[in-house]
Amino acid sequence: MKQAFKHPQIFADVLTLMQLYYPLHQSLPRPFRFAVGELILQELAQMQRHIVLANAVDKTQASGRASGAGHVRRVRAGVEVVRGYMLLAWKLRMLAHMPLADLSARLEAIARQACRWQQWFEGGAAPSV
Repeated sequence: MKQAFKHPQIFADVLTLMQLYYPLHQSLPRPFRFAVGELILQELAQMQRHIVLANAVDKTQASGRASGAGHVRRVRAGVEVVRGYMLLAWKLRMLAHMPLADLSARLEAIARQACRWQQWFEGGAAPSV
């Protein structure tokens, strides 16, 4: 019997980040919310998608691990894109310092998990996600 599909912790952490960001998104000025805020939400959704795809690969095959590593690289890139957009919002004084600090700490934790996960896919350290 096959084991039930289980999401890694990074999936839950990105979901929590989305839940924390959304109320902030709603309070952004309309032009910024539609121009950049929507890009943040899209990037977070793509990160979730790549996490699921990476988790679904055949981890027993080298080709599956390579594919998983590629998906995790996209997650890591997404973290940096989101970080940049949030920093832009802060510099334009559309996002307060405390919410930025909280979101940045969560993004950093996600980035560390993605890094460890990518190392595992590439044959390095054991996965801890």
